[in-house]
Amino acid sequence: KDVIMQDFPAEIFLQRPKIVQSLLSLLKLAFGGDGKHRLALQSVSCLQQLCMYLRNRLNFHRDPGFFSNKHDTVSQNSSLSYCHEARGTHHSQNPSPGSSSPRPSVVGRTGQRPRGDGQDWDAASSSGSSSHAHVNSRISVHSPLDMGHIDLPELETEDTLELQFQQLSLPQFCVSILESAVPLLRTGSRQVIIRVLELLTEDMTLIGEAISTDIWDDSSLFGIDMKEKLLLVLGALGETMCYHKSSISLEQPEVMLVHHRMAFISISLFAVRLLQTLLPVEKASEFLSEPMSTALFLLSLDMPISLEYPNIHEAVVAYLEQLNSENYSIYKRTAEAVYSIECTCNFLSDIGKEGEKNLLELVELADQALRSFSYHQHFPLIKEIISICSKIWKSAQASPLLQGESQKVLLHMLSHPLPRVKAETYHHCLEITKECLGVHNVTKPVSSLCNGIHFLLHPKVLYEISVFGIQEPKSEVNTAAKAILLYLLQGRLMMTALTWNKFIESLCPVIPILQGYADTEDPLGNCILLLSKASSDTEEILPCTTRLKSMLRLLLVKKPSVRSLALKLLAFHLTSEEGADTKRPLIDARVLSRVTNLFIVKKPIELKLDDRRELVIKLETVEKVYEIFTSDDVDLVLRKSAAEQLAVIMQGCRMFGTTMPHTLEEGFMW
Repeated sequence: KDVIMQDFPAEIFLQRPKIVQSLLSLLKLAFGGDGKHRLALQSVSCLQQLCMYLRNRLNFHRDPGFFSNKHDTVSQNSSLSYCHEARGTHHSQNPSPGSSSPRPSVVGRTGQRPRGDGQDWDAASSSGSSSHAHVNSRISVHSPLDMGHIDLPELETEDTLELQFQQLSLPQFCVSILESAVPLLRTGSRQVIIRVLELLTEDMTLIGEAISTDIWDDSSLFGIDMKEKLLLVLGALGETMCYHKSSISLEQPEVMLVHHRMAFISISLFAVRLLQTLLPVEKASEFLSEPMSTALFLLSLDMPISLEYPNIHEAVVAYLEQLNSENYSIYKRTAEAVYSIECTCNFLSDIGKEGEKNLLELVELADQALRSFSYHQHFPLIKEIISICSKIWKSAQASPLLQGESQKVLLHMLSHPLPRVKAETYHHCLEITKECLGVHNVTKPVSSLCNGIHFLLHPKVLYEISVFGIQEPKSEVNTAAKAILLYLLQGRLMMTALTWNKFIESLCPVIPILQGYADTEDPLGNCILLLSKASSDTEEILPCTTRLKSMLRLLLVKKPSVRSLALKLLAFHLTSEEGADTKRPLIDARVLSRVTNLFIVKKPIELKLDDRRELVIKLETVEKVYEIFTSDDVDLVLRKSAAEQLAVIMQGCRMFGTTMPHTLEEGFMW
């Protein structure tokens, strides 16, 4: 490779492809033993160097004046180098034989070197010879000007057309390397995989220059052949990725685990970059095969790769979305669960830190953490979240935004689909309520304790507890919900006036629901009944209008004892309200005693819907429209409008099942 490939332009090897074809055939020896894989590695090295030379030749032909194969200070192709060469030619009247060698040299190569092929002009000279011997050697060697006088052997005439068919184009060369090198990625040799990937990386650079993405729309024979080969290569890459991924198991030695893992990562990176080079995302579903789709799905779920190579991960997800909607949905759910678990860890970490905390950020992390609770099931998290909610609502300076976000998290926990999460939430809410309103706090300042229950004093929270908490089939939940409401209703003496008023204000929208649990024998039901009671000596609990509505509502309760109590409360309210003496008619005790069963129906009433079929459209109106439609004296626009109206009438009759007048029906048939 050091002699032949540097002595000829790289494109010569594509025009005479036998050397390249031989090198490609030698790649199959990588699977053989007895040191044959070394020959395959040498072939890989030659092909890699050829790819580099081809890339250099491409750059040279694009801009010969500014391209240099060597990164010297003075390039051969630069203007400064040209001036030096011109001066040297001008001063030297006897150019050295080596400077006029008939052998071609690689463009961009400076200086001469021994070629090793017996045709160097300085081969006859020796560094240890005298000047006389040096002169004699020059005389004995033929000058290139005399080459025309030497009898050269006749060259065989080559068929130009046959050579054109045999030569490889640059796209064909690139695809041939892919076809021959990709199978080598399944070998068990780390060295072979590394060297092959280096070759494929150089080849991919050429592919980006030689093959356009328009190849997928090319219907020519060449385009069809290239597409088929590329799809086979991409399918083989997908199978290779799946092979290395499935080979990673704890049963294998650590050396093999590392080998397959590194191979999977490296091959995956190359495969995705090759896809980005060749195939637009929108065409993925049309061309990519099932093995590559499966490989991309496995790659999308690989967390270390997504963190280390975010751009590659985004490309994988984009292709996966086009290829398989089901796998993409699985990926999305998995990614959300992983992100939620990450938020859980961050939340617990931030909670444990000392100093001032960003409560809004903690609430956002808590909200995300709840979404993966079915996976991690870290139940101490619930207590921490409820403590944060209580702390936020305890402060009078908390922003409404922060309170609203924390309330969403609390409601989510109270209605969580996992029964144990819901039970733990109600349990910790009850514990905080007991801690703030318990009898053991009698000797402590009230204001410093009762603020801890403010996170429960909201209509939405009380509604959730009253409607769903008490009705929950699981006893742990409904018992805790009843206990929370009972503590709140009985805790007036443990609350400040501000906290109690806030509780009553939040409770008013929920009272119609709570009155469904009213009962004279149950502690919670009795507390609910007490809300409607009032006397001239004590302050009323509920506003006047709300209390009157609650009394009337209690008359609808099923239990007679509750209705009797409601009647007493109603009578007391009517007789003790302001201006009761001036109102007419006067309250009759005998009439009022029958109010208990006022809303109770002895015989159920069966409701029947009127299903009579009557013609809504008048016959005279239809006849007038029909006459306009059939008249020859009426303008065409009016007749068209009449036809549209008749069509609507017929459609309405068909829809509602009504019958059309017989005369009109005959007219339409006509």
